[in-house]
Amino acid sequence: MGGYGKEINWENESHVFFLNANYIPMPKLEMAGTISYTIGKAEMDDMVFYASEDPFDLDGYSFENLTGVENFSDLDYRMLELEMAATYHIRNNLSFTLNYWYADFEDDEPYVYGDLDGDAYSVTGFITYRF
Repeated sequence: MGGYGKEINWENESHVFFLNANYIPMPKLEMAGTISYTIGKAEMDDMVFYASEDPFDLDGYSFENLTGVENFSDLDYRMLELEMAATYHIRNNLSFTLNYWYADFEDDEPYVYGDLDGDAYSVTGFITYRF
């Protein structure tokens, strides 16, 4: 029997390793750092569809065109993320924060959106006023 009416198994496995540290070097300054590493894998059983099993009768549509769709669900990636933040308390209700974030993504099983290898970073700063 093909994919229709058949149980399809999709195995998904993800491991995340995470470390966070906070430090207050002086009463008005708080610092924090985070590192995380993610490993993800997923795989679906083969799916074969036959036109004779098609539950819909639509012009220009064939159920067997879905054969091979399981290849779009294979995942094999690793991601490293680093984040550092510093907050300076100007007054009890006013502070300034500077934040840096970096991510490196390695995709060993390109799928729907193609090869997603790459890295990204952002630097943000903001002022917080509490009232």
